[in-house]
Amino acid sequence: MSKCWNALIAVRAPTGICLAAFTLAFLPGCHSLKLNSNSPTSDKTETKADGSPAAPSKFSFRVAPYVFMSDFEVPHDQPLFQELAGMRDQIYKELQLPPGNAVVQVYLFEDHARYQLFMQSRYPELPERRAFFVAQPRAIGGAEDLLVYTFWGERIQQDLRHELTHALLHSVIRDVPLWLDEGLAEYFELPPDRKGLNPAHLASLRRGPLGPYKPDLTRLEGLTEVKQMTPTEYRESWAWVHLMLRDKPEAKVVLTNYLRQLRLNATPGPLEPKLAAVFPALDEAFDKHLAQFEASGRADADGRWWLERGRGCVSICPIVPYVLLVL
Repeated sequence: MSKCWNALIAVRAPTGICLAAFTLAFLPGCHSLKLNSNSPTSDKTETKADGSPAAPSKFSFRVAPYVFMSDFEVPHDQPLFQELAGMRDQIYKELQLPPGNAVVQVYLFEDHARYQLFMQSRYPELPERRAFFVAQPRAIGGAEDLLVYTFWGERIQQDLRHELTHALLHSVIRDVPLWLDEGLAEYFELPPDRKGLNPAHLASLRRGPLGPYKPDLTRLEGLTEVKQMTPTEYRESWAWVHLMLRDKPEAKVVLTNYLRQLRLNATPGPLEPKLAAVFPALDEAFDKHLAQFEASGRADADGRWWLERGRGCVSICPIVPYVLLVL
């Protein structure tokens, strides 16, 4: 269970920063929507009675386990949604997690301007990001509503896959360490045929101005605040996840066992000693793993647009009205 302290600003480990948010109003659940068609679901305008922007609600359609709501007609027959429909099985199968049955509500704005206006009004404490994941408790100790906010833009596939990864993980594991949560989202934000390989991350880690990147998993596991996560930490987190899922089978067992432990215990200890049992020279294994993909020439594939960071995750604490911000 997330722990927050009764203070204006408090540090929360492992996933973020608590910010006072006493005036947040939240959206209704999907029970009020017509889930099986792309037809209007209400006569609401784009603003509420008090003049503040409203979340998209005019159209809705369902692609299990998601419900998409928008203020414009989304072309939901395109391949993107077929791909997203397979994400749940892809992630749970790859990570050997039990299937979750939670519904993820996805709010799609027509453009960045409308999305940003809504986010600034509803969540003024949060920084500007292209997309957010929100975990909102329905009641103390009860289930959570899993919400994703984003807009229809050129990075819609990447942003949806990243945030939906957070949501799908959160539906079966309440607390995932910050670095691992982001590493997994970085891995699964890529289309399935990429097999988790991010050419931009690979190039940055292998071809930096000082030569190949020197990893430090001990330091990475010690990060508890989002402000400590720079693009460098995102890349390293992705690389460790890629190593565990795409190198020795024993390394994947370490990861899947660790995730299984997290379902029962939010603080199972560091992962590094367990991984070092598979790779005694851990940093050398990290370097060798990335080098083999660089040598294959696949690092020269497209992928430049994966470079820019611009997403976020939010979890609403169930005990006191604080917001947890996670990049």
